[in-house]
Amino acid sequence: MFTDSGNFLKASRLFFIELKTGQYPNASTLATQTGYSKSSAQRIITRLKDEFGFPIDYDSSYKGYYLTNPFFSMDSLPPGKDELTALILLRNLANLIDAEDLKNKLDDVWLSFSSLNPGYIKDLEQLAHYFTSDSTVVARLSDIGLLDFLNAACRGESIELMYKSPWRHDTEKCYRGRLFRVHYSDGNLYLLLNDEEGKARVLNASFVRQMKVLNETVSIPPKTDHGSKNWLEGFGVWAGEEVEEIEIHVLPPAAEYYAAQKWHEEQVDSWHDETLIRKFRGIISPEVVRRILSLGSYVGEVRPQKLKEMVKSEISVMRKRLGQVKQSEKQSTYQL
Repeated sequence: MFTDSGNFLKASRLFFIELKTGQYPNASTLATQTGYSKSSAQRIITRLKDEFGFPIDYDSSYKGYYLTNPFFSMDSLPPGKDELTALILLRNLANLIDAEDLKNKLDDVWLSFSSLNPGYIKDLEQLAHYFTSDSTVVARLSDIGLLDFLNAACRGESIELMYKSPWRHDTEKCYRGRLFRVHYSDGNLYLLLNDEEGKARVLNASFVRQMKVLNETVSIPPKTDHGSKNWLEGFGVWAGEEVEEIEIHVLPPAAEYYAAQKWHEEQVDSWHDETLIRKFRGIISPEVVRRILSLGSYVGEVRPQKLKEMVKSEISVMRKRLGQVKQSEKQSTYQL
């Protein structure tokens, strides 16, 4: 089993082996093999069929997929849209730093990739003339300290983090241990810290006040959970909390706008008339509450009840504070 969310190729090979041996694999069997959720596994299968041209079909009697071309072989995967988009971003960077040798190498890679995807223009230079990017996400990750965290993790250094979550802590917390993984999800950078108490803590890198590399080695208990089960769930990743099925109804006309947005890696959208029904498995956290509040009057329903009560409580606090502001303004007017 593996839980690296970027290991698409490995998951594809596991699925292909099952196909070749006539095991009729499906999303459930792939999820068991990889450690992914069932919805993530299904997206891998869908991408293999629709984007990479796997000759597969579903057999309802066996409840699994089979090869429609038994002679099909998977020596390697051709690049998909994600890979080609990454090359365009790299080409933009090469233009920025004026690296001619890098441009030429990227052009060669693009040419070999795009030859397997004839629908795309083969001249990367030509495409680059129509694309610009400020790389704001990259800059933000750099400011947060991505490279420092990665270096500490890669070197196995013992570190000390001064940390304060505005949602959970009144004072700064001091955590000592070693970084096991750095993960970017839903617009946030998360750190998996194995601490000296034997806990696997998932921390939002934005709330790290200071990181210090220690001269001494911090002893990590051998039973530390290095593969925190909530690590890849996304959307408000917090260690040690239960993952639940979240459902949010978005009313028209806002539904069409929000349908184009990606809130969660595992989200599944459906429609009831013109109402968008968004479901995903996640941890009920302040981040989810704030995202729901951003919908304003277009929220139709929220489940589970625990999450709905948190949203209602937040609205109540907002109403109270806004009322206090309004009353304060009246008093100031009277005084004038």
